[in-house]
Amino acid sequence: MALHGVTMVRNEADVIETFVRHNLRSLDRILVVDHCSSDGTREILHALKAEGLALDIALDDEEGHRQAETITRLARRAFAEGATAVFALDADEFLKMPSRAAFERWRASVPPPYCAAVEWQTYLPQSLDHAVGAPVELNWRRAEEVHGLHKVVLTRAFAAAPAATVGPGNHTVLMDGPDQDLEAHPVALALCPATVAALAHLPVRSVAQIMRKVKTGWVAHMKMNPADATLNVHWRELVAEFAAHGRPDVERYRTLALNYGIPMARWQPSTAVRIVSDPVPLVAPNRYNALVRAPAA
Repeated sequence: MALHGVTMVRNEADVIETFVRHNLRSLDRILVVDHCSSDGTREILHALKAEGLALDIALDDEEGHRQAETITRLARRAFAEGATAVFALDADEFLKMPSRAAFERWRASVPPPYCAAVEWQTYLPQSLDHAVGAPVELNWRRAEEVHGLHKVVLTRAFAAAPAATVGPGNHTVLMDGPDQDLEAHPVALALCPATVAALAHLPVRSVAQIMRKVKTGWVAHMKMNPADATLNVHWRELVAEFAAHGRPDVERYRTLALNYGIPMARWQPSTAVRIVSDPVPLVAPNRYNALVRAPAA
């Protein structure tokens, strides 16, 4: 069984090396599109490839954020080149797969019409200002998720459906194409047990990083979808909050990290969120910290 990952990244120099090295422990290959990075992400990716790691790198310097189209294209290429299953990943996601053999057995049990999904687990940052080059740590996460979201693992059912696309944020598969009515025709995904495979998600790593991330993401989204402010609502709300109030204090930062991806109306106070210790062993230290630089404005 050949397991591939596909991803589209932008200005993720603080985590991209860890992302690649860690996820290639479980995957045979990662196909990555770098979208307009200016912080050393591209240089780090090419350095990793030059080491001989199983990376395929393409560049996209268009302003708009065409994630769904890009991930769909990469996934179809991966299947055409021999993949059995394809994980749609972001650079802040780290596979938790204790046994690849156990995952392969589970994947083989998924009925042919279905694609799959894994749990999307929210991990907490280690500090307000994680130093660039310091090892990424995944130690504590929410005990229960309330966002209701998973991340897709594509099967050959996707490859066999010419109209199928990956949905926004890699959270679902639209087997009838991007215009599929999910209310009339909901998507059924086989959910992988978290003990077999899950994704550790670390979207918030420092105050500066999250402020930059949501601004860049929202601008790119609106260039593609100027009439649709309903998608990526968490970016819109955070952009507005940072513009109104500036840098969050410690408590607001922790609350944001625990509720990332959830509309603010449903945010829980940090004191109301139960967290559990669930460490993920990551590769450290990084070799290419010298390539990291401040992103262009």
